[in-house]
Formats: sequence, C-alpha cells, structure tokens
Amino acid sequence: MKVYQGIEPFDPPAEGVVLTIGNFDGVHRGHRRLLEAARRQARDANVTAVAVTFEPHPLAILAPQKAPARLSTIRERIALIEMSGIDAVIVLQSNRRLLGRTAEQFLSDLVENCRPRAIVEGPTFRFGRGREGSVETLCAYAAGLGFSVTVVDELHSDGLDDHPAINSSAIRQALREGRLSDANTLLGRPYRIAGVVGRGRRRGQALGFPTANLAQIPHLLPAEAVYAAVAQRADDQLHLAAVNIGPQPTFAQGEVCVEAHLLDFSGELDGQCLGLHLLAKLRGQLRFGGGDELVAQLHRDVGQTRACADQLARMRSEPRVPL
Repeated sequence: MKVYQGIEPFDPPAEGVVLTIGNFDGVHRGHRRLLEAARRQARDANVTAVAVTFEPHPLAILAPQKAPARLSTIRERIALIEMSGIDAVIVLQSNRRLLGRTAEQFLSDLVENCRPRAIVEGPTFRFGRGREGSVETLCAYAAGLGFSVTVVDELHSDGLDDHPAINSSAIRQALREGRLSDANTLLGRPYRIAGVVGRGRRRGQALGFPTANLAQIPHLLPAEAVYAAVAQRADDQLHLAAVNIGPQPTFAQGEVCVEAHLLDFSGELDGQCLGLHLLAKLRGQLRFGGGDELVAQLHRDVGQTRACADQLARMRSEPRVPL
C-alpha cells in the first residue's frame, strides 16, 4: 500500500479511484466495513481504492481541550487500513487552512487531486468548515463533479445487550468505564496501548515479579485495574502478561503507572518499545496489608493470565500491527 503525505503528491490514475474519507481512529469494525465496501467497489471497477485520513484529529487544532484521546497512532492507523485491503492512503495534515475550507472547496480539491469516480461513506459523515458538509452534500454535488456516492449503513454490535452503534466515541467511553470486553467487541480485536519501557523502582523484581514500566504512551489509558494481556516486544515476539494500570496503593504511590509482568520471559527491556494487547479485566485496584498478601494476589493474577493461552496462540498465528 502506498502512503501519501498530503493530497498534492498523489497522481490520480486516468480511470479514477474509489475514495473513502474519515479520521478512522482505532480502525474499528465499523471503519473496516466502510473500507471493505470501498475496496470491493474498486475491485469491481478495476480501479484503485484510496482512504483519506487526517493527522492530527481536527479538534486537536480547532479546540485542543475537546480533542478525543487517541485509540491509535497514525502509524497504527495506516497499518490497520492496509490490512483492510486499501491500495493507498492520503494523510492530510490538519491545519487551520485545511479546516477552514468550505464543504464545496474541500470537495473541489478532492476531485481535482484524486479524480474520484465514487465516494463511499457512512451516514454520519461530516466534512468542511464547521462540519457543514454531509452525505446529502456529497449527493448534491456528485453529478456535477462526476462521481457517485455509496452510503454504507452504520454498523451496530449484536454482541452487546443494547446493540450500540460502533464508533470511536463508544469505544473510548467503554475503556474509561472499565468495560474492556465491550471495547474489544466494538474494535473487533484486543485494544492495544504501546510505549517505551522506562526504568522503574524495581519493586516487582524484589517480589519475584519483575515488571516493564511503560512510559510515553500516546493512547487513551483504560480504567485503573489489573488486566490480562499479550505483550508485543520490539522484535515482534509475543508473551502473556499481567498488567497493572493505576497507582500502587500498597506502597502509598499515587501516580498512575503502567506495569507489565511478562510471563515466561527473562531479559532487559529498558528503552525498548512494548505493546500491550489488553485481553481481559482481572480485578480492580486493591490495597494490601503487606508484601505477602500482595505476592499471593500476584500469583492469582498470573494464574488467571495463563488461562488466556488460547488467545496468545491465536494472535501468534495472525498478522499484527508493527510497534
């Protein structure tokens, strides 16, 4: 898949392209339905399927205090879009000039630089200054600008009781509320956070449970809890891991930390990238009376994490997003 930084470097083929546009944060099941619809339409017409995305999220420029926390970095987003079979991604740099374009101006730029023969979007798609454009706007300009419009129905999750619409906002809310299972159902895969391993206080090592302490995490952190996870090392090796996200009340430490105890691993990870695919919430934060109580609970956490061995085996057989 080809990646273009900006719209100007893209040289559209004479036969045109099938285009889909969005933030695609998390590239969740709803996004993948949209991307796959664009890919199928492009294959049927024997043309290129192109996704257009924005970096950073437009609200990070227009109203930083309202910008949503990231579910994925741009690197992860591009890799996940590629897994959906899209041929090319155009990354538009969000800035006030771009975000100040009217819906008509934005469409004219797309037509001039991308030559779409079809645009595929969901029913809630908005674009242009002040989000003034909609799928109705696309349809109104379609004939005059020479493209067709396909509207893909919003996907709802049959796996959850209230059948919520699958979108990035619902996933963020589920993560913040500690509903990891719901978030993973909406995503269609375990939620991953990633960062760089820093040097911690080595308390876990003294207790017989050495941990990798994750820093520089660009992703939304889920609710404070202990999780079973699959750790992805910089060399792409996978290990089960028991992960604590939150403070350390037993040691009177109030700052939020992300600590991962990798099972069946020994070695140094300091300074290396590490990803944590969160599989299940094991328990909430607890304060223990002493080291013996804590160690007993850590043994139980590790035992519950080992019960996820089937998920580890499955993930080892599947393609995964690089760190």
